[in-house]
Amino acid sequence: MNLVKKLQMMFKRTGTDKTIYACAIFLACFGIVMIGDASVGMSASKGYNFATINLLKQCVFVGGGFFSMFFFARAYKTRRISETIMLVSYFACILMMLACLMWTINNSHAWIKVGPITIQPVEFMKLVLIIFLSYIFGVLPDQIRISNHLSQEKRKKLAYRKFVLCVLFPVFLIVFAFIICWKVQKDMGSGLILMIMAACIFFATPSQYYRPYKILGLFGVLLIVLAFILFHDRFLKSHQMARIASWLNPLEDIYGSNYQIINGFVGYTNGGLIGRGFGNSIMKFGYIPEAQNDFISAIIVEELGLVGFAAFFIPYSIIIYRLFRYAFCMKESRDKLTLIGIASYFFVHLMVNVGGVSGLIPMTGVPLLLISAGGTSTLMALTCIGVAQALIAKYNREKKQEAIEKSL
Repeated sequence: MNLVKKLQMMFKRTGTDKTIYACAIFLACFGIVMIGDASVGMSASKGYNFATINLLKQCVFVGGGFFSMFFFARAYKTRRISETIMLVSYFACILMMLACLMWTINNSHAWIKVGPITIQPVEFMKLVLIIFLSYIFGVLPDQIRISNHLSQEKRKKLAYRKFVLCVLFPVFLIVFAFIICWKVQKDMGSGLILMIMAACIFFATPSQYYRPYKILGLFGVLLIVLAFILFHDRFLKSHQMARIASWLNPLEDIYGSNYQIINGFVGYTNGGLIGRGFGNSIMKFGYIPEAQNDFISAIIVEELGLVGFAAFFIPYSIIIYRLFRYAFCMKESRDKLTLIGIASYFFVHLMVNVGGVSGLIPMTGVPLLLISAGGTSTLMALTCIGVAQALIAKYNREKKQEAIEKSL
Protein backbone atom coordinates (compact mmCIF):
# COMPACT_ATOMS: atom_id res chain seq x y z
CA MET A 1 0.00 0.00 0.00
CA ASN A 2 2.83 2.38 0.82
CA LEU A 3 4.40 1.70 -2.59
CA VAL A 4 1.14 2.61 -4.37
CA LYS A 5 0.91 5.86 -2.39
CA LYS A 6 4.52 6.72 -3.21
CA LEU A 7 3.89 6.14 -6.92
CA GLN A 8 0.76 8.31 -6.78
CA MET A 9 2.66 11.11 -5.06
CA MET A 10 5.47 10.85 -7.62
CA PHE A 11 3.03 11.25 -10.51
CA LYS A 12 1.27 14.15 -8.78
CA ARG A 13 4.55 16.00 -8.34
CA THR A 14 5.71 15.48 -11.92
CA GLY A 15 2.54 16.86 -13.56
CA THR A 16 2.54 14.20 -16.29
CA ASP A 17 -0.64 13.06 -18.04
CA LYS A 18 -1.79 9.83 -16.36
CA THR A 19 -4.28 9.05 -19.14
CA ILE A 20 -1.50 8.91 -21.73
CA TYR A 21 0.54 6.69 -19.41
CA ALA A 22 -2.41 4.36 -18.85
CA CYS A 23 -3.14 4.05 -22.58
CA ALA A 24 0.52 3.41 -23.49
CA ILE A 25 0.97 0.79 -20.75
CA PHE A 26 -2.29 -0.94 -21.73
CA LEU A 27 -1.32 -1.05 -25.44
CA ALA A 28 2.16 -2.42 -24.64
CA CYS A 29 0.76 -5.16 -22.38
CA PHE A 30 -2.04 -5.96 -24.84
CA GLY A 31 0.61 -6.21 -27.56
CA ILE A 32 2.64 -8.74 -25.55
CA VAL A 33 -0.41 -10.99 -25.14
CA MET A 34 -1.43 -10.76 -28.80
CA ILE A 35 2.13 -11.34 -30.08
CA GLY A 36 2.35 -14.54 -28.07
CA ASP A 37 -1.07 -15.61 -29.34
CA ALA A 38 -0.41 -14.73 -33.00
CA SER A 39 2.98 -16.51 -32.96
CA VAL A 40 1.40 -19.86 -32.06
CA GLY A 41 0.44 -20.42 -35.69
CA MET A 42 4.10 -20.48 -36.79
CA SER A 43 5.24 -22.90 -34.07
CA ALA A 44 4.80 -25.93 -36.34
CA SER A 45 7.27 -24.58 -38.91
CA LYS A 46 9.62 -22.57 -36.65
CA GLY A 47 9.76 -24.68 -33.53
CA TYR A 48 7.48 -25.37 -30.56
CA ASN A 49 9.06 -22.56 -28.52
CA PHE A 50 8.67 -19.88 -31.25
CA ALA A 51 5.70 -18.20 -29.54
CA THR A 52 7.44 -18.21 -26.15
CA ILE A 53 10.61 -16.67 -27.60
CA ASN A 54 8.64 -13.93 -29.38
CA LEU A 55 6.67 -13.17 -26.23
CA LEU A 56 9.80 -13.00 -24.04
CA LYS A 57 11.65 -10.80 -26.57
CA GLN A 58 8.74 -8.38 -26.62
CA CYS A 59 8.64 -8.39 -22.81
CA VAL A 60 12.32 -7.40 -22.72
CA PHE A 61 11.81 -4.51 -25.13
CA VAL A 62 8.65 -3.36 -23.38
CA GLY A 63 10.52 -3.41 -20.07
CA GLY A 64 13.33 -1.36 -21.62
CA GLY A 65 10.71 0.94 -23.16
CA PHE A 66 9.02 1.54 -19.80
CA PHE A 67 12.38 2.40 -18.24
CA SER A 68 13.16 4.78 -21.12
CA MET A 69 9.68 6.33 -20.97
CA PHE A 70 9.87 7.14 -17.25
CA PHE A 71 13.52 8.21 -17.51
CA PHE A 72 12.89 10.71 -20.33
CA ALA A 73 9.71 11.93 -18.65
CA ARG A 74 11.84 12.96 -15.67
CA ALA A 75 15.18 13.81 -17.30
CA TYR A 76 14.38 15.30 -20.74
CA LYS A 77 15.05 19.03 -20.82
CA THR A 78 14.64 20.85 -24.12
CA ARG A 79 17.41 23.35 -23.51
CA ARG A 80 19.97 20.65 -22.71
CA ILE A 81 19.74 19.29 -26.28
CA SER A 82 22.34 21.34 -28.12
CA GLU A 83 22.81 21.68 -31.88
CA THR A 84 25.92 19.50 -31.68
CA ILE A 85 24.06 16.66 -29.92
CA MET A 86 21.26 16.77 -32.50
CA LEU A 87 23.67 16.81 -35.44
CA VAL A 88 25.76 13.95 -34.03
CA SER A 89 22.59 11.93 -33.32
CA TYR A 90 21.33 12.48 -36.87
CA PHE A 91 24.52 11.29 -38.56
CA ALA A 92 24.86 8.40 -36.08
CA CYS A 93 21.43 7.24 -37.24
CA ILE A 94 22.51 7.66 -40.89
CA LEU A 95 25.61 5.51 -40.27
CA MET A 96 23.50 2.86 -38.57
CA MET A 97 21.09 2.88 -41.53
CA LEU A 98 24.01 2.45 -43.95
CA ALA A 99 25.40 -0.37 -41.78
CA CYS A 100 22.18 -2.29 -42.52
CA LEU A 101 23.66 -3.09 -45.97
CA MET A 102 25.51 -5.93 -44.23
CA TRP A 103 22.24 -7.81 -43.66
CA THR A 104 19.37 -8.70 -45.99
CA ILE A 105 16.09 -9.49 -44.25
CA ASN A 106 12.81 -9.80 -46.18
CA ASN A 107 14.49 -8.43 -49.36
CA SER A 108 15.49 -5.16 -47.68
CA HIS A 109 18.44 -3.72 -45.76
CA ALA A 110 16.45 -2.17 -42.91
CA TRP A 111 17.82 -4.07 -39.89
CA ILE A 112 21.04 -4.64 -37.98
CA LYS A 113 21.23 -8.20 -36.69
CA VAL A 114 22.87 -8.75 -33.30
CA GLY A 115 22.52 -12.42 -32.40
CA PRO A 116 18.81 -13.23 -32.04
CA ILE A 117 17.88 -9.52 -31.90
CA THR A 118 17.28 -7.22 -34.87
CA ILE A 119 17.51 -3.43 -34.59
CA GLN A 120 15.79 -1.05 -37.02
CA PRO A 121 17.78 2.23 -37.05
CA VAL A 122 15.10 4.22 -38.89
CA GLU A 123 12.99 4.10 -35.71
CA PHE A 124 15.72 6.08 -33.90
CA MET A 125 15.81 8.50 -36.84
CA LYS A 126 12.11 9.32 -36.39
CA LEU A 127 12.59 10.71 -32.88
CA VAL A 128 15.86 12.44 -33.80
CA LEU A 129 14.19 14.18 -36.75
CA ILE A 130 11.23 15.27 -34.61
CA ILE A 131 13.54 16.91 -32.05
CA PHE A 132 15.92 18.37 -34.67
CA LEU A 133 13.18 19.82 -36.92
CA SER A 134 11.30 21.21 -33.92
CA TYR A 135 14.45 23.12 -32.99
CA ILE A 136 15.09 24.38 -36.54
CA PHE A 137 11.50 25.43 -37.31
CA GLY A 138 10.66 26.61 -33.81
CA VAL A 139 13.83 28.34 -32.58
CA LEU A 140 16.29 29.22 -35.35
CA PRO A 141 14.20 31.84 -37.23
CA ASP A 142 13.88 33.93 -34.06
CA GLN A 143 17.55 33.52 -33.16
CA ILE A 144 18.77 34.92 -36.49
CA ARG A 145 17.35 38.43 -36.42
CA ILE A 146 17.99 40.89 -39.23
CA SER A 147 18.02 44.44 -37.85
CA ASN A 148 17.45 47.51 -40.02
CA HIS A 149 20.33 49.19 -38.18
CA LEU A 150 22.81 46.92 -39.95
CA SER A 151 24.39 47.78 -43.26
CA GLN A 152 22.80 46.43 -46.44
CA GLU A 153 25.68 44.04 -47.00
CA LYS A 154 25.38 42.55 -43.50
CA ARG A 155 21.60 42.24 -43.86
CA LYS A 156 22.07 40.30 -47.10
CA LYS A 157 24.61 37.97 -45.47
CA LEU A 158 22.30 37.35 -42.51
CA ALA A 159 19.32 36.77 -44.83
CA TYR A 160 21.34 34.26 -46.84
CA ARG A 161 22.56 32.53 -43.65
CA LYS A 162 19.00 32.38 -42.33
CA PHE A 163 17.75 30.88 -45.61
CA VAL A 164 20.48 28.22 -45.59
CA LEU A 165 20.03 27.21 -41.94
CA CYS A 166 16.24 27.52 -41.69
CA VAL A 167 15.18 26.30 -45.15
CA LEU A 168 17.88 24.47 -47.11
CA PHE A 169 19.39 22.64 -44.13
CA PRO A 170 16.13 21.00 -42.91
CA VAL A 171 15.25 20.08 -46.52
CA PHE A 172 18.65 18.36 -46.77
CA LEU A 173 18.09 16.47 -43.50
CA ILE A 174 14.69 15.19 -44.61
CA VAL A 175 15.54 14.36 -48.23
CA PHE A 176 18.85 12.69 -47.32
CA ALA A 177 17.15 10.43 -44.74
CA PHE A 178 14.38 9.61 -47.23
CA ILE A 179 16.87 8.66 -49.96
CA ILE A 180 18.76 6.38 -47.56
CA CYS A 181 15.47 4.64 -46.68
CA TRP A 182 14.29 4.40 -50.28
CA LYS A 183 17.41 3.60 -52.27
CA VAL A 184 19.78 2.01 -49.73
CA GLN A 185 17.48 0.22 -47.31
CA LYS A 186 14.74 -0.56 -49.86
CA ASP A 187 12.22 0.59 -47.25
CA MET A 188 10.11 3.23 -48.95
CA GLY A 189 7.34 2.95 -46.33
CA SER A 190 9.56 4.21 -43.51
CA GLY A 191 10.94 6.94 -45.78
CA LEU A 192 7.42 8.19 -46.55
CA ILE A 193 6.58 8.23 -42.84
CA LEU A 194 9.64 10.42 -42.21
CA MET A 195 8.47 12.79 -44.94
CA ILE A 196 4.89 12.97 -43.62
CA MET A 197 6.07 13.62 -40.06
CA ALA A 198 8.44 16.34 -41.29
CA ALA A 199 5.62 17.92 -43.33
CA CYS A 200 3.33 17.98 -40.26
CA ILE A 201 6.00 19.75 -38.19
CA PHE A 202 6.78 22.23 -40.98
CA PHE A 203 3.17 23.23 -41.74
CA ALA A 204 2.42 23.55 -38.00
CA THR A 205 5.26 25.98 -37.28
CA PRO A 206 3.87 29.33 -36.05
CA SER A 207 6.87 31.34 -37.30
CA GLN A 208 5.87 34.04 -39.80
CA TYR A 209 9.19 33.53 -41.57
CA TYR A 210 7.91 30.29 -43.11
CA ARG A 211 4.61 31.66 -44.45
CA PRO A 212 5.78 32.03 -48.11
CA TYR A 213 7.65 28.71 -47.90
CA LYS A 214 4.48 26.97 -46.72
CA ILE A 215 2.74 28.05 -49.92
CA LEU A 216 5.70 26.83 -51.98
CA GLY A 217 5.75 23.60 -49.97
CA LEU A 218 2.05 23.00 -50.64
CA PHE A 219 2.58 23.45 -54.39
CA GLY A 220 5.65 21.21 -54.16
CA VAL A 221 3.62 18.43 -52.49
CA LEU A 222 0.93 18.71 -55.17
CA LEU A 223 3.57 18.51 -57.93
CA ILE A 224 5.21 15.46 -56.33
CA VAL A 225 1.84 13.70 -56.03
CA LEU A 226 0.98 14.56 -59.65
CA ALA A 227 4.40 13.39 -60.91
CA PHE A 228 4.02 10.17 -58.91
CA ILE A 229 0.60 9.48 -60.42
CA LEU A 230 1.79 10.14 -63.97
CA PHE A 231 5.26 8.53 -63.78
CA HIS A 232 4.94 6.03 -60.90
CA ASP A 233 6.38 3.25 -63.05
CA ARG A 234 9.71 5.13 -63.15
CA PHE A 235 9.90 5.67 -59.39
CA LEU A 236 8.74 2.28 -58.13
CA LYS A 237 10.30 -1.16 -58.34
CA SER A 238 8.44 -4.25 -59.51
CA HIS A 239 7.44 -5.43 -56.00
CA GLN A 240 6.16 -1.93 -55.14
CA MET A 241 4.13 -1.84 -58.36
CA ALA A 242 2.76 -5.26 -57.41
CA ARG A 243 1.55 -3.87 -54.07
CA ILE A 244 -0.34 -1.07 -55.83
CA ALA A 245 -1.83 -3.58 -58.29
CA SER A 246 -2.89 -5.78 -55.35
CA TRP A 247 -4.54 -2.79 -53.69
CA LEU A 248 -6.42 -1.80 -56.85
CA ASN A 249 -7.52 -5.36 -57.66
CA PRO A 250 -7.08 -7.61 -54.60
CA LEU A 251 -9.16 -10.47 -56.07
CA GLU A 252 -6.99 -10.89 -59.17
CA ASP A 253 -4.42 -13.40 -57.84
CA ILE A 254 -5.73 -14.68 -54.50
CA TYR A 255 -3.37 -17.68 -54.39
CA GLY A 256 -0.31 -15.72 -55.51
CA SER A 257 0.79 -12.14 -54.82
CA ASN A 258 -2.51 -11.21 -53.11
CA TYR A 259 -2.64 -14.26 -50.83
CA GLN A 260 -1.63 -12.45 -47.62
CA ILE A 261 -3.84 -9.41 -48.30
CA ILE A 262 -6.91 -11.55 -49.00
CA ASN A 263 -6.36 -13.54 -45.81
CA GLY A 264 -6.05 -10.25 -43.92
CA PHE A 265 -9.49 -9.32 -45.27
CA VAL A 266 -10.82 -12.72 -44.21
CA GLY A 267 -9.42 -12.17 -40.71
CA TYR A 268 -11.23 -8.83 -40.48
CA THR A 269 -14.54 -10.23 -41.76
CA ASN A 270 -14.38 -13.41 -39.62
CA GLY A 271 -14.39 -11.40 -36.40
CA GLY A 272 -17.83 -9.86 -36.41
CA LEU A 273 -18.80 -8.04 -33.23
CA ILE A 274 -17.07 -10.15 -30.54
CA GLY A 275 -14.81 -12.42 -32.65
CA ARG A 276 -14.18 -16.14 -32.67
CA GLY A 277 -12.68 -16.07 -29.17
CA PHE A 278 -9.17 -15.48 -27.86
CA GLY A 279 -6.73 -18.02 -29.32
CA ASN A 280 -9.22 -19.29 -31.92
CA SER A 281 -7.83 -17.52 -35.00
CA ILE A 282 -7.62 -19.65 -38.15
CA MET A 283 -5.64 -17.15 -40.22
CA LYS A 284 -2.56 -17.30 -37.97
CA PHE A 285 -1.98 -20.96 -38.92
CA GLY A 286 -0.03 -20.26 -42.12
CA TYR A 287 -2.64 -18.19 -43.95
CA ILE A 288 -1.00 -14.96 -42.78
CA PRO A 289 2.79 -15.51 -42.62
CA GLU A 290 4.48 -13.75 -39.67
CA ALA A 291 1.05 -12.84 -38.27
CA GLN A 292 2.64 -11.29 -35.16
CA ASN A 293 4.15 -8.48 -37.25
CA ASP A 294 2.38 -6.02 -39.56
CA PHE A 295 -0.84 -8.07 -39.92
CA ILE A 296 -1.46 -8.51 -36.19
CA SER A 297 -4.57 -6.30 -36.31
CA ALA A 298 -6.24 -8.90 -38.57
CA ILE A 299 -5.64 -11.57 -35.90
CA ILE A 300 -6.95 -9.26 -33.15
CA VAL A 301 -10.15 -8.53 -35.06
CA GLU A 302 -10.65 -12.19 -36.02
CA GLU A 303 -10.35 -13.36 -32.41
CA LEU A 304 -11.89 -10.40 -30.54
CA GLY A 305 -14.04 -8.80 -33.23
CA LEU A 306 -15.00 -5.14 -33.30
CA VAL A 307 -14.47 -5.08 -29.53
CA GLY A 308 -10.82 -6.08 -30.08
CA PHE A 309 -10.40 -3.39 -32.72
CA ALA A 310 -11.78 -0.81 -30.29
CA ALA A 311 -9.43 -2.15 -27.59
CA PHE A 312 -6.39 -0.77 -29.42
CA PHE A 313 -7.98 1.95 -31.61
CA ILE A 314 -9.55 3.90 -28.73
CA PRO A 315 -6.35 4.09 -26.57
CA TYR A 316 -4.41 5.13 -29.69
CA SER A 317 -6.97 7.85 -30.43
CA ILE A 318 -6.81 9.10 -26.83
CA ILE A 319 -3.00 9.35 -26.94
CA ILE A 320 -3.06 11.20 -30.29
CA TYR A 321 -5.88 13.54 -29.22
CA ARG A 322 -4.25 14.47 -25.92
CA LEU A 323 -0.86 15.05 -27.55
CA PHE A 324 -2.43 17.42 -30.09
CA ARG A 325 -4.45 19.10 -27.35
CA TYR A 326 -1.36 19.82 -25.26
CA ALA A 327 0.56 20.87 -28.38
CA PHE A 328 -1.84 23.73 -29.07
CA CYS A 329 -1.59 24.88 -25.45
CA MET A 330 2.21 25.20 -25.50
CA LYS A 331 3.69 28.67 -25.40
CA GLU A 332 7.11 27.74 -26.81
CA SER A 333 7.14 26.88 -30.51
CA ARG A 334 9.78 24.20 -30.03
CA ASP A 335 7.69 22.27 -27.49
CA LYS A 336 4.56 22.69 -29.61
CA LEU A 337 6.26 21.24 -32.70
CA THR A 338 7.82 18.36 -30.74
CA LEU A 339 4.38 17.27 -29.48
CA ILE A 340 2.88 17.64 -32.96
CA GLY A 341 5.70 15.52 -34.38
CA ILE A 342 5.15 12.77 -31.78
CA ALA A 343 1.37 12.86 -32.29
CA SER A 344 1.83 12.58 -36.07
CA TYR A 345 4.26 9.69 -35.50
CA PHE A 346 1.55 7.68 -33.74
CA PHE A 347 -1.22 8.83 -36.09
CA VAL A 348 0.63 7.96 -39.31
CA HIS A 349 1.67 4.53 -38.04
CA LEU A 350 -1.90 3.74 -36.98
CA MET A 351 -3.48 4.89 -40.25
CA VAL A 352 -0.87 3.31 -42.53
CA ASN A 353 -0.89 -0.07 -40.76
CA VAL A 354 -4.66 -0.44 -40.33
CA GLY A 355 -5.29 1.12 -43.74
CA GLY A 356 -2.88 -1.30 -45.43
CA VAL A 357 -4.20 -4.43 -43.71
CA SER A 358 -7.85 -3.46 -44.32
CA GLY A 359 -7.21 -2.53 -47.97
CA LEU A 360 -7.90 1.21 -47.70
CA ILE A 361 -4.37 2.04 -48.91
CA PRO A 362 -1.51 -0.02 -50.45
CA MET A 363 0.32 -2.19 -47.90
CA THR A 364 3.69 -0.71 -46.93
CA GLY A 365 4.93 -3.01 -44.15
CA VAL A 366 4.68 -0.52 -41.27
CA PRO A 367 4.29 -1.90 -37.70
CA LEU A 368 1.37 -1.10 -35.42
CA LEU A 369 3.26 0.68 -32.64
CA LEU A 370 3.28 -1.09 -29.26
CA ILE A 371 1.16 -3.93 -30.68
CA SER A 372 3.19 -5.51 -33.52
CA ALA A 373 6.29 -7.57 -32.75
CA GLY A 374 9.19 -5.17 -33.12
CA GLY A 375 11.61 -4.32 -30.36
CA THR A 376 12.99 -1.08 -31.79
CA SER A 377 9.60 0.38 -32.71
CA THR A 378 8.21 -0.49 -29.25
CA LEU A 379 11.24 0.99 -27.47
CA MET A 380 11.12 4.23 -29.46
CA ALA A 381 7.32 4.60 -29.22
CA LEU A 382 7.54 4.46 -25.42
CA THR A 383 10.55 6.81 -25.46
CA CYS A 384 8.51 9.29 -27.52
CA ILE A 385 5.77 9.09 -24.87
CA GLY A 386 8.42 9.89 -22.25
CA VAL A 387 9.66 12.94 -24.17
CA ALA A 388 6.08 14.14 -24.62
CA GLN A 389 5.38 13.66 -20.91
CA ALA A 390 8.40 15.78 -20.00
CA LEU A 391 6.99 18.68 -22.03
CA ILE A 392 3.46 18.13 -20.69
CA ALA A 393 4.79 18.09 -17.10
CA LYS A 394 6.64 21.36 -17.67
CA TYR A 395 3.48 22.96 -19.05
CA ASN A 396 1.33 21.71 -16.14
CA ARG A 397 3.85 22.94 -13.55
CA GLU A 398 4.00 26.36 -15.18
CA LYS A 399 0.21 26.53 -15.32
CA LYS A 400 -0.05 25.57 -11.65
CA GLN A 401 2.55 28.18 -10.70
CA GLU A 402 0.64 30.87 -12.61
CA ALA A 403 -2.56 29.90 -10.82
CA ILE A 404 -0.79 30.15 -7.42
CA GLU A 405 0.66 33.58 -8.30
CA LYS A 406 -2.78 34.86 -9.39
CA SER A 407 -4.38 33.67 -6.16
CA LEU A 408 -1.86 35.56 -4.00
